[in-house]
Amino acid sequence: MKRSSGLSSSGSEFDGEESDCTDTRSVKTEGGSQSPATFSHDLARKKRRGLVEKRRRDRINNSLSELRRLVPSACEKQGSTKLEKAEILQMTVDHLKILHTSGGKGYFETQAFATDYRILGYRECLSEVAKYLSLAEGLGCSDPLKARLMSHLNTCASQREVVT
Repeated sequence: MKRSSGLSSSGSEFDGEESDCTDTRSVKTEGGSQSPATFSHDLARKKRRGLVEKRRRDRINNSLSELRRLVPSACEKQGSTKLEKAEILQMTVDHLKILHTSGGKGYFETQAFATDYRILGYRECLSEVAKYLSLAEGLGCSDPLKARLMSHLNTCASQREVVT
């Protein structure tokens, strides 16, 4: 920003800096006219309001992502489709209700909790292997190698779930 002599082009004292607006005459609005200082103040306030709103939306989205990661049912469903914000919140409420009715006993045991996530991770990995074989390797559903591999991985997954 350039420093001015302390006076705006209209001859009135201004805050010592040139405004972003090139026309320093009064700005017409519906309710009358605004001085350049008021106009630039309003613009700055609107910009700040926009930034504050963006930060608020970012915090909400980050919290929803964290909930999606923490709630087991959301992790299961996440692989198939993109979850809506309302779905994530509903799954979180349902999950908390289940925890509340069970009294929280047993569910937060480290071993059980880790096993649930290991099974979810294994299932997600199985899904990724199937996608890779189809897309990158070009193996169709009827390909014997893909069928044997997927059958083996599904059997392993089922055995892991029975053990827990």
